[in-house]
Amino acid sequence: MKITITAILMGLLSLGAIAQQDAGFSMYFFNPVYINPGYAGSREVFSGTAVHRSQWSGMTGSPTTQSVSVHSAIPESNVGLGLQLYNDVAGPLKNTGLNLTYAYHLPVSEQGILSFGISGMLNNLRIDWDDIDIDDENDPSFKGNASSSWVGDASAGLYFYKPRFYLGLSANHLLQSKWGFTDAEKADRARFYRQYYLTSGIVLPMGENFDFRPSVLLKFVEGGPFVSELNASFIFYRKLFIGAGFRTGKRVNMPGSDNMLIGVLEFAISPSLRIGYSYDYYLDRTGDYNSGTHEFMLGWDISRFKTKMSSPRFF
Repeated sequence: MKITITAILMGLLSLGAIAQQDAGFSMYFFNPVYINPGYAGSREVFSGTAVHRSQWSGMTGSPTTQSVSVHSAIPESNVGLGLQLYNDVAGPLKNTGLNLTYAYHLPVSEQGILSFGISGMLNNLRIDWDDIDIDDENDPSFKGNASSSWVGDASAGLYFYKPRFYLGLSANHLLQSKWGFTDAEKADRARFYRQYYLTSGIVLPMGENFDFRPSVLLKFVEGGPFVSELNASFIFYRKLFIGAGFRTGKRVNMPGSDNMLIGVLEFAISPSLRIGYSYDYYLDRTGDYNSGTHEFMLGWDISRFKTKMSSPRFF
């Protein structure tokens, strides 16, 4: 279904208002390598995660995102390597990318490890002009604009972890690469903006087969809102995760905040396979126009690639 220029502009402005250059996953704590390259290899097995996210369900042109990532610690070394493929669609704007990640894990205490990670990124950004109704085909605003652009970028992160605790600090889009769709006068605004993440979580034993895991994510983007997210999960028999979260972000140049409740469910089908689902419920006026956000996750760990760094992992 085609949508008007006004709808496109409003949608892109809304995305900018909540700092969504990159998709934000509600189950980020099951796949931290998406926001912190230092995580690569920390699970000590050949590990992978596939995620599908449908945001603002029920709205035409609403964002959808798919991500597949794999990473592993290299045997007989302190090195972790990772690969990530992702596809993000928001109306006529599409972003397909590839990340290659290198991490070095340095033991700093009896159980604590500090990891340094870097990622090289290659993004293909596209605009599907056929999805836009242009009243005047000779409108100079659309002349000379490319429909596809290849953009390189980089990210870096620090990740400290123990069997029941982690703390991460990372920065994405370090190069703040320009998209290349518009003329030189507008090109400085059409670019990726640097993003900063602070994440942390801990697992507290509550009984023989019962644990409690609170976690926090803080995110800052230049020109965007400061986003904070608090989550808490109960873990039963190290197989079933049932949790909830609250996310808030102050709007930029607009009154109010974007607040939502998050429900999370994960189940380990076997030691090597797990599935997850999350649902975001919007507490502000945005929720009047959609039926929430759905996210599905499939994760796996292949133990035959296990390394000498083995230890039980909650993250």
